[in-house]
Amino acid sequence: MENNKEFGKIRSIIFPIYTSELRKFIPLTSIFFIISFNYSILRSLKDMFILQNAGAEVIYYLKVFGVMPSIILMTIIYSKISKGVSRDTRFNIVIAYFLVLFGITYLFLIPNLEALKLDSLADSLEKSMPKLLGLWEAIRYWPLSLLYINAEAWGTLALSVLFWTFVNEITPTHQAKRFYSFLSLGASIGLMIAGTMIKIFKDNFNALLGFVFVFVVLLLVIYNIFVQDVRKNPALYQVEQKPKKKKVKTTFWESIQFLAKSRYLALIAILVLSYNMFISLFESVWKSAIKELITTTGDQSISAHVYGDQGIYGGIATIILTLFFSAPIMNKGWRFAASFTPVVALVCTVVFFTFLYCQNSLDAVTTMLNTSPIMLAVMFGLANVVFIKSAKYILFDPTKERAYIPLDEEAKIRGKAAVDGVGSRLGKSLGSFLLTMVLLPLFGNGHIENVRYHVFFILIAILIVWLIAINKLSVRYNKLNEEQEKQEKEVL
Repeated sequence: MENNKEFGKIRSIIFPIYTSELRKFIPLTSIFFIISFNYSILRSLKDMFILQNAGAEVIYYLKVFGVMPSIILMTIIYSKISKGVSRDTRFNIVIAYFLVLFGITYLFLIPNLEALKLDSLADSLEKSMPKLLGLWEAIRYWPLSLLYINAEAWGTLALSVLFWTFVNEITPTHQAKRFYSFLSLGASIGLMIAGTMIKIFKDNFNALLGFVFVFVVLLLVIYNIFVQDVRKNPALYQVEQKPKKKKVKTTFWESIQFLAKSRYLALIAILVLSYNMFISLFESVWKSAIKELITTTGDQSISAHVYGDQGIYGGIATIILTLFFSAPIMNKGWRFAASFTPVVALVCTVVFFTFLYCQNSLDAVTTMLNTSPIMLAVMFGLANVVFIKSAKYILFDPTKERAYIPLDEEAKIRGKAAVDGVGSRLGKSLGSFLLTMVLLPLFGNGHIENVRYHVFFILIAILIVWLIAINKLSVRYNKLNEEQEKQEKEVL
């Protein structure tokens, strides 16, 4: 599938995909659409269920004591599965697990939530250790906690590990530069549709879970049809026919040690940890404002409207950034493109926290807009989250995934499982641990709004480390690419 014709100036910015590449691009975009649709629904559902039933504090205890151990366990199992089965079988096993789990939750657990609550156990634990109320509420509402954990796992396994591993295997480096940002078009449409549906079904959260179940089935169908065509026509998809190396059997912990020994992979891990720790802490301040708004107004549907708007506006922003900005930014080099997300995050952080500091002085503005300071804070935080996550979709994810391409097969599989399988959840869990175990007990008196300025300085420190890691990784990335290009010329 060779393409020698150069794009025109406008086409190179808006849609630099050759017609002959649509056979690959459209199925990959469709798969990305489904995974992102489900991710957006699940990301919102897990928070909305908890906020409606158990309280905001439960979220951060779940991230520390539920999500992180579960993701480690799932990654161990995934690593063991990877040793004996093919890529496609591995994909089907993981997605089938989610299909069963979400099906049981939709058909049985949520409809019978009141009957399944562990009230007696939670009440006794609360009496013995009342300071850990959020943890005991997570146990009380264990079906919601189970959904929360697996919703987080979907983002890690289905999106970060399965999807991008598959894309990396069938996309050469020269094509990835054009493809990766534009694959986010499918994700953007998924976000917008999911956001709209969250607002439509704001009074029936479980119906949204039913849509997730249906889309998981559709994902399995599309993926398996697509890979059949890939296997039959490898040349059409530019699948490199490399001699297979003997598989190295390692345990999960050996994979982590392998990661620690590779400076290159360690730097990728720092990028992943930095983003996830940043977004966990940034959203903690924003979500506390959402909870305060719900408490003030008594309107439980507010969370559905906010999360729905996040999906809709996030999709629109991602499409605009993809069509008009991603190609010019990518053309300026890997380091420039990779730095875009933390720079956007830095600007948003300074602006958002400045607004929080000054919101009590904005009476004239809130009166003019017929709103309240807390409502304005929620919507301002929403705008910042939308910009940061849009930058993540079109530039952070593509540049991170491009960083894996020059690596050998062993480093891709073992390193990616360790970095993406655990790194993303570890970053969020570290943020939650820092919040629940350090900041709130020492400085916050149990309330997030009392530590938001402590959070601000931690966020700035994270962003500095993130940018330093990008600078160091870019040097190694460019060197690996040069070596790879030299080897390809020698073979030719």
